[in-house]
Amino acid sequence: MKVESERKSEGSKTIINHGTRGGYYAHRRAGSTPCDACRAAINQYVKEYRTKNGLARNREREGFRRKALAALRDAHREEYDRLVLQIEADALEGADE
Repeated sequence: MKVESERKSEGSKTIINHGTRGGYYAHRRAGSTPCDACRAAINQYVKEYRTKNGLARNREREGFRRKALAALRDAHREEYDRLVLQIEADALEGADE
């Protein structure tokens, strides 16, 4: 279903092809809240994308990051400990407010 929608910034008309990923982004560009069909389409796309590319790939990258952080922590132990104490103090100070 295609519907014309007025664009916020330009005042021109744009066509929204509902129930599609493009329709979702057309809603966003037009400054309107995406309809249920467009939200379902983008959710399905993201789910398929993450199944194909996301989770395993992110876990692999996260493993690399953890190893790099551990190496940095070991190489700069005193600075790391000071930073942890500072972050804890800042968090506790923010909680008191």
